[in-house]
Amino acid sequence: MSHTISRGCAILLILAAIVLGACVTPTPTKSPPPADWPTRWLRGIPCSPPCWEGMIPGETTAAEAVEIWRASPVIDTVEISIPRIMPDRGIVTWTWVGGKDGGEAIFHAQTTDNPIYIIHPYLPTSFKLGDIIQAYGEPSHVAAIVTSRPDDDGIDYSLSILYRLQGFILFEVLHEGKPILNEDTPFHVSFFALNDEGLRAAIKETSISRWGIPWQGMKDYDFYCRDERGNPCP
Repeated sequence: MSHTISRGCAILLILAAIVLGACVTPTPTKSPPPADWPTRWLRGIPCSPPCWEGMIPGETTAAEAVEIWRASPVIDTVEISIPRIMPDRGIVTWTWVGGKDGGEAIFHAQTTDNPIYIIHPYLPTSFKLGDIIQAYGEPSHVAAIVTSRPDDDGIDYSLSILYRLQGFILFEVLHEGKPILNEDTPFHVSFFALNDEGLRAAIKETSISRWGIPWQGMKDYDFYCRDERGNPCP
């Protein structure tokens, strides 16, 4: 009798495991994107700047961005956080398919219904200025700035290029010495809302806010160069 009961219990446990297993939905795994996926934005896929990966700065809220990016073929995980040291600023962060840090998007943290106003994607490649101009035309402003280090310890160079009407800004890839400005110059990119808040956020850490001048065609670095007082470089 006890063997019959034990066998019956074992059968019930197996059936329960099968039923419970059938109710568990496995987490879908995204396939690796094509090798050229970082250049999607240059081809207007899935949208053109200031839109990036389906999210329009200045219009799309943080909550909406989470849902949109979770559906992106190139983005894996997405989450919202609020730094303790800056409780008024919310950050949407994500990882790329494959697990690497993807970047951050900033919004006012009072509510996730506030729109994102700037996106900093950590794309795994840089982009040549010539390819960007071919895709979106000539930029609006450029800042090529030379600053002196303290105690006469040399000088530093910076180079930023603004696409004011399209809503994105280019940052020079860091390197030693004077930048070379031509069609092959590599840049990183951020996307901003087409309003004053987005523009302020985009140029906050660049010299465009002070010494940026209108773009006048493809010239060399010295043509656009300004010192820390805004004067043409000697």
